[in-house]
Amino acid sequence: MSESDRLAALAHATGEKNVVDAEVARLLNKPALPGHFGEFVASRVFDIELHPNAAHPGSDGVFRGGELDGKSVNIKYYPKHDRLLDMNREGEAGPDYYLVMTGPEEVAGPSLGRTRPWVIESVFLFDATDLVFKLRKRSSKKKIGVTTYVPADLWREARIYWNAEPRLLKVTETRRRRLALFAASAVG
Repeated sequence: MSESDRLAALAHATGEKNVVDAEVARLLNKPALPGHFGEFVASRVFDIELHPNAAHPGSDGVFRGGELDGKSVNIKYYPKHDRLLDMNREGEAGPDYYLVMTGPEEVAGPSLGRTRPWVIESVFLFDATDLVFKLRKRSSKKKIGVTTYVPADLWREARIYWNAEPRLLKVTETRRRRLALFAASAVG
């Protein structure tokens, strides 16, 4: 394929993507961005009331009902699971919990030739105070904030979906069915 043909094909594909993004934005009532997608899905699956102001300090919303009623939560969605977590910097107001939804686990490396479909393969729930304590215990010099590396064993402990026995938040059959709508096999 010539460079001109490749550029024309990219322009066509981008036009199709823009049509899909417009529909996603209509459904979310926000721009079609991974963070907005994650907040929307998490709020409907886990009964979270999102703050009216997206710039609310420290959290995205609060759990309604259940075992975590009234607890604040910072929702994260990552199309790939690479063991990184954007956390509140030390000294900033933080949430009670981090709810993290991810796509497939992927080792760090170049993204050349890869895609990042918006799928949900795993969900993790971290008690924010406990997570900071465990990270500090391992390394007092490590900075906590944007792109904090969280070791694999802590991710395993925090897993609430798929194939996990959650301790902090039950994943009911209804929640499982809703999350399954976004599995790789369900979305293509």
